Amino acid sequence: MELRFSWKAVAAGILITAALGPVFRFVIPSFTGILSIIVAAVVCGYIADSEYPGGALNGAIMGAAVGLINILIVYLKTGSMNAAILSILIYALAGDVSLGILGGASGSVLRSAIES
Repeated sequence: MELRFSWKAVAAGILITAALGPVFRFVIPSFTGILSIIVAAVVCGYIADSEYPGGALNGAIMGAAVGLINILIVYLKTGSMNAAILSILIYALAGDVSLGILGGASGSVLRSAIES
């Protein structure tokens, strides 16, 4: 079993997260971040076209990229970063990666179930 990285899948996941964030903000405001990352990670794992470890890898990379973009946005909006904000953002980054792993693996399993 070979783990393959797909730029196409990760980039699609990042763009879908950015597009679904404002849409879900109107529908379900309290779960916007979680839901948009899960949906994008499922799509990322589906596009990755591999077994579930490969989908999980691509989902994790997508989640990490989204988390780092969120940290950058917070830094640009606040202009500074203190320890309390940084610790919250690090936990959020870990959560984004975890959601990416779960969604990516689910997307790969979904693709294999549809193809068979």
